[in-house]
This record gives sequence, C-alpha cells and structure tokens, in this order.
Amino acid sequence: MKLSVIACYGLAWRSFSKWWIPLCLISGMIVVFQLLPQLLVRSDVNRLTSTAYALATALSQNDLDKAEEASSELTAQATALLHKLARFILYLFPLVALLTVILLMYANWAVRDTRGRRRPLAALMYIAVVHVVLAMGKLVAFLFCFLPGAYLYIKLLFVSLIMLEEKTGAAAAIGISWRMTRGNFWRLFLLMLMNTGIQMLAVPTVIGAIPATGFANTARAAAFRMIADRARLEPKPC
Repeated sequence: MKLSVIACYGLAWRSFSKWWIPLCLISGMIVVFQLLPQLLVRSDVNRLTSTAYALATALSQNDLDKAEEASSELTAQATALLHKLARFILYLFPLVALLTVILLMYANWAVRDTRGRRRPLAALMYIAVVHVVLAMGKLVAFLFCFLPGAYLYIKLLFVSLIMLEEKTGAAAAIGISWRMTRGNFWRLFLLMLMNTGIQMLAVPTVIGAIPATGFANTARAAAFRMIADRARLEPKPC
C-alpha cells in the first residue's frame, strides 16, 4: 500500500489531460466564489486602511481629538467588515464545499478514465456538509498546533472520495480513510504540500488558479485510487 508521489503525479497528469474541460469548468466556479468575497469587500478594506493611516497620522502629530475620532471610525468599519465577511462565509463556504465534492467526483472519474453514475444532489449535499464539518475541525486543530492539524488533515484526506465511491456514511468513511492513510502519512503530506505550492503559485494569475485547482484535486483522487487498488490486490491474512 506504499504510495509513490511521482507515480501519483504521473497518473494525475494523464487523467487531467483527458478530462481537463469538466475539471476546469468546475474549478472555475470554485475560484470565482472564492474570489467573490475579496472583490465585494475591497472598498471596505480600502476605507479601513485609509482610516488606520489617519489614526496613525493623528497619533504621530499628538492630535488626540482626531485620533479619538479616527479610532471610533476604525472600530465601526472593522466591525462592519467582519459582519460582512461572516455573511459571505455563511453563504459561500457551503457552496464552495458542494462544488469541491462535485470536483472530486469528476476527478475520481478522470483517474479511473470512466464516467460513473452521478450521485443524487441530496447525497452530494450531505457529503458537502460532512466536508464543511471536517474542514472546521481541521481548522481548529491547526489553530492549536500545526502538527496535530496536519495529522488530522492527512488522516481524513479521503473521506469525501470514500463517501462518493463506496456510498458509506460519514463515520464509516472516516474509519476507512484513517486506515487507508496508515503507512503513507509522510508521502501524502508531501503530496499535499506540493499541491498547496502549485495552487499558491497559480493564485496571483487568477486564471492559472483554475487548472491548478483541478489538477490538485485530481492528484488527491489519484492517490486515493492507487492506495485503494493496491489494497484490493494485496492478499488478506488468513
């Protein structure tokens, strides 16, 4: 069940090159919804920056009246910005999660080079909810410490793919993912670091983020496919 990162990327590239149109279409929607909050709050951020500069100027000139006025305005603007971001996260994060689950479904089909049966929307929405809950759990773990967060991220890496393919519930998928990643933690960690690097390099170009997102998820599906197939081929102990 040992994973080869080079072989995984080779499989991901061959799969992505054949299925790049649907993968890029779904990736494009994900990128748009990820960029949308940044575009919608840009004017608020500019006003906040201007007010912060005015506060710093007033403090440097020891103008307490202007400093107090700027401080109150800065607090109000920051609060309004946080409320707006919270609303975007509430509405857009579940939608991005649903699109990510659909992207993983297509990525898994690409790796298998065959189009499987599409899951009902209700099932996809259920998997998306699980995806969101696990993402929040991983985020909390990362906030406490990087290593526990990274460990949890890798151990739960295949949950969505398992639910898509095996049609299992969340608890069973978590257990299967935990077992599948056993013995491959550092290889999968390297794979995810490389995927993150590819996406970060592509983000400034905006357009480049679309194929990068599609390819990164195809690489995840390729790792899942290789480990799952090898596990089926290995003889079971008597």
